[in-house]
Amino acid sequence: MIDRLKDLVSWMRKRDLHILTSNIYTYTGDQRFSVIHPPDSDDWDLKIEYAQQKDSGIYECQVNTEPKINLAVYLDVTGQ
Repeated sequence: MIDRLKDLVSWMRKRDLHILTSNIYTYTGDQRFSVIHPPDSDDWDLKIEYAQQKDSGIYECQVNTEPKINLAVYLDVTGQ
């Protein structure tokens, strides 16, 4: 369970350790990246519009709970 008042949920791109989002804020100049967080939900989904092959790689979701929660996923973009 995520405490919505104090826990931060962040998405990071592992290849360059770039923090893409933290809670509802986006920290990249690439406007294709955003986070989807429905109200009253514990879901924090990373959205990449018009994904490209260069976006392939490992992305990690981190929650600053104690102990820290993290989940890494591999995105494989194929085709054009």
